[in-house]
Amino acid sequence: MTSYPLELTPVQKESLEAVSKDIQQFDWEVGEYIFHDFIEYFQLPQIIRVSQPWDTNLTKNDIFYLQSMYDRHLILSKSLISDERTFILPDWFQGQCRVLSTNPIYKSRWWQFTNAMELLRFEMPREHIRLLRDTAALLLLPTNEKIPVLLKENTEVTLKRIEKSTTITDGQEMFVLGDKNDQEFLLDPTVTNESFHFATKILDDEFDKSYHKNTSENLFTLPEIIIRYELPLDIEIVTLADTIPIENFPKQIRLEKYSIAKSIIAVSIGDVDQPRIFELSSLTQFSLQCVTCLTTGLPRDTSIDGEARAFDENAYRHYETVRDRLVQLLEDPVIQYMRNPFVGTQEEVDCIAEVYDIGIQLKKEEKNQTYTVIGDPAEVTNDNEPNNTVPSIDKHPTRFTVHLPVDFNSPYSSIMEVSGEEEEENREASATTATTASEK
Repeated sequence: MTSYPLELTPVQKESLEAVSKDIQQFDWEVGEYIFHDFIEYFQLPQIIRVSQPWDTNLTKNDIFYLQSMYDRHLILSKSLISDERTFILPDWFQGQCRVLSTNPIYKSRWWQFTNAMELLRFEMPREHIRLLRDTAALLLLPTNEKIPVLLKENTEVTLKRIEKSTTITDGQEMFVLGDKNDQEFLLDPTVTNESFHFATKILDDEFDKSYHKNTSENLFTLPEIIIRYELPLDIEIVTLADTIPIENFPKQIRLEKYSIAKSIIAVSIGDVDQPRIFELSSLTQFSLQCVTCLTTGLPRDTSIDGEARAFDENAYRHYETVRDRLVQLLEDPVIQYMRNPFVGTQEEVDCIAEVYDIGIQLKKEEKNQTYTVIGDPAEVTNDNEPNNTVPSIDKHPTRFTVHLPVDFNSPYSSIMEVSGEEEEENREASATTATTASEK
């Protein structure tokens, strides 16, 4: 894990000292939680006390303020001049950038719709219609027979025509969709029991004329860049480059790969003279204690004589007041930390690169079959399809856990877990240890 000194003003330091005195009045739970179990069960922010540091650089009985769990796109970048370091830029960075690449590759952009009648907007045939959820349709056979099927999520089809036939569609108007195997499907737009969720690729001539103009005159933020362009991409940081806390940081860099990273930002406040910011992976292994007012009423929370402990409303209000004061005091420094680029360790660089490569591989893979037959279990499983198990990585960095976007064309969509079976076994073993420790 990573830690940095937290610089506070005299007024802020005085406030932290006052909060520390209030924390000394807390009644701490005897039982212990494993860190990742605690953050899954209790909503952050919370105040905790380190119990067993295990193989970390934490200190027993140190007091931590756990701010929150954060998602960031971390972008690997290299200097355009000679420099052996690899920099990691978070998309939270507030500076503006200029694109230096002479012929940048634009990413595909998509319109999203939730009604089949929206297909009437487009001339036919219209390619690159992507299904955003499993969709019921009718497979049209060469004999004009129709078989109920389920078109799979993320399948791309072509809007071919509108069919109105007494023999095929019973006189109704239906859309005819075609897949990459030249199979045709009938979609009834009047079926209202489920919406038709789809996206269609925006064609070049459908963009505003300014979208593809000379990029050297335009300034973008990092989120705008990774949504707009394919990597690698050469850029220049135009604003706020001088505030980056890295010695001799180059302003002209090449963005190479990225992944989504989850981390918990915590502030060590056990020693008010030397507060530190810690960045923790959610998989960090140590045990902790929380205040008793949080655990009152839980099934495992009983006193020594076996009787349930009564809820102490005054203690809980006191805890809430202290926590609110820490939020006001530490939120801005934590957010600023999350915005800062940093020099990546080899472990962090390798991990981000591996996840990015996995995502690109998944993006390029095509499935042999685009549908499953409804009501026929024998047709549902296709042995020729590739294994859809999410690939795993061997080890996450101590600073964060990594994930990949479901859709690399839309990096700000939801994320996909990337974790191995061995990790899951370790987490189950840790949970057992936590229960044992709590019972003791």
